[in-house]
Amino acid sequence: MSRNPEQWTPPLIAVVGIGTGPKTCALEGLQWIQRAEILVGGTRHLAFFADHPGEKMPLRGSMKSLVETVESLSRQRRVAVLASGDPLFFGIGRTLTSMLPADRLHFIPGPTSVQSLCAALARPWEDVRVFSLHGRESSLEWMWFLRQGYPVALLTDEEHGPPWIAQHLVRAGLDGFDLIVGEDLGLPSEKIRRMTPHDAVTADFSPLTVVLLGEPGLQDGPQKDSERCAPFKQEAPAEKTLEAVSGPDCNGPHKSAGAVALGVPDTAFVHRAGLITKREVRVLALSMLRLGPGQVLWDLGAGSGSMSVEAALLCPLHSVWAVEKVPERAEDIRKNVRRFHCGQVQVIEGEALHVVERLPAPHRVFVGGSGGTLPALLRAVWNRLAPLGRIVVAAVTWQSLQDVDTFSRSNGIALEALQVQVNRAVPVGSSVRFEALNPVFLCSMEKSGTVNV
Repeated sequence: MSRNPEQWTPPLIAVVGIGTGPKTCALEGLQWIQRAEILVGGTRHLAFFADHPGEKMPLRGSMKSLVETVESLSRQRRVAVLASGDPLFFGIGRTLTSMLPADRLHFIPGPTSVQSLCAALARPWEDVRVFSLHGRESSLEWMWFLRQGYPVALLTDEEHGPPWIAQHLVRAGLDGFDLIVGEDLGLPSEKIRRMTPHDAVTADFSPLTVVLLGEPGLQDGPQKDSERCAPFKQEAPAEKTLEAVSGPDCNGPHKSAGAVALGVPDTAFVHRAGLITKREVRVLALSMLRLGPGQVLWDLGAGSGSMSVEAALLCPLHSVWAVEKVPERAEDIRKNVRRFHCGQVQVIEGEALHVVERLPAPHRVFVGGSGGTLPALLRAVWNRLAPLGRIVVAAVTWQSLQDVDTFSRSNGIALEALQVQVNRAVPVGSSVRFEALNPVFLCSMEKSGTVNV
């Protein structure tokens, strides 16, 4: 619906995206701003229009009270809300549309910081996956897309800026991807820099930054890209496990995106004394978890981290928290995180029962080991679990199976259980014999509501 600023009357609220500053604000947006009697925006936004004769109202306090004030003022006066970029693209528009009727709002979009950075680079941007890090607690979904070969743009804040991004790239073994950092775009102090993650970790940046990752030809890390992010290959002997990594070639944007193989060979993981969830059990456990994008996964008693790693390979999870009490095993998990470039996986050393209260609330939980504390651990996990969340327990002893059964029965929770008995073919002369793996019980429970135990 076309609206004319000359015919603007209350209670309509104009929400104007000014891009990266007045120079990038559309003529239509400037016309609405000129007609406004009250300008609402951040201190930086209002400073752009210091000569405007209208009243200035800085963004302060809670968004709820701010929107209520704007709504009240707009009944009698023309109110324009100023926003960076496009208000409906990771901006204030989402809050306004959730609290006010659509017919009370008129949006004028401006170019986003991602558009401005790509324009400065003369780079088409329709293939770029954009994520906002503004106030997002530990969200690492973007690392899944980067690992899959997609170019990724990150809208940063002061806490989650280029150094924070660089630290995660280094930790995940993705330090072959340079950062293209746009600072103060549209301002006299505008600067665009290309840096390695190792340099970016200790560099200083403006608070106003946008970061582009995954550009072709920018990976200059110490290893060849084919060695760092090689496509999944057939099972290899232990000394060649670096080649048995599930994932695409990282030479360019989504060159082989989506090439994810379920059931990574056990030999591809660093592990000790067979302490690994075997491939066949892992595949079934992952199917029972029913993973989805944006979820938080806990892997308790993570051992080698094979469940954490394969879950992170399969799905753009918010984050994966691998908890392991034995330091040597925790170090194995870190090695596997780097080997498979799984930046979503966070390794926590400690007893699961003592750690879970400090972790983000989970949507999915896998319990691979409990150190004899399974009844208490199940209770603690259940009370943190999100509604419709799922717990999957791998029980290798009869006592653990009884503990799960007792917990489900005493709390009226439906239990799905199965026994996994696998026999693998091993060579015997010119033939094969079948060697049994230890049987494992997989038990799953779903939290149908918000009731705790």
